Amino acid sequence: MLLNRKLTLVLTGAAALQLGLTSLKFSGMPCPLLKVFGIPCPGCGLTRSIIFLFQGDWQRSIAFHAFAPVFVTAIGLIAIAAVLPQVPRQKFVGVLETFERRTGISTVLLVGLIVYWLARLLILQSTFVNLIRG
Repeated sequence: MLLNRKLTLVLTGAAALQLGLTSLKFSGMPCPLLKVFGIPCPGCGLTRSIIFLFQGDWQRSIAFHAFAPVFVTAIGLIAIAAVLPQVPRQKFVGVLETFERRTGISTVLLVGLIVYWLARLLILQSTFVNLIRG
C-alpha cells in the first residue's frame, strides 16, 4: 500500500480533511456504524482525540481515544511515503516491512484496538456513548 503514491496521497488527504473540518467546527465524516446501528465503532472519538492531542491536551485526548498517538504515527508514516521520491520510498517501505515482519506490530495493534473498543463498549457503555455523541 505504501508504495502506491496515489493511495497514500488519498489517505493523507482524507485524514487531513477530516481533521481540518472537525477542528474548524464543521462536520467531518460521521461514523456509519454509529449512524446506522447506534453502536460506536472502534475508531469513534479518534478525530476529536487527535485534535486534542495536537492542542497538547493529552488527558482529554486519551479520554476520547487512547489510540490517538498510534493513529497519528500511522498517518505520519503514510504521509512520508506519499511525498518521498521513488527510491527513498522503496527503502522506507522496506524498513517498515522488516519491522512489521519481526514484531507483528500491526496484528498486536489491531487486536489491542478491538479489545479496547470492546472494553469501552461493554464495561463503560453509557460513558462511551455519551462521550462520542458529545
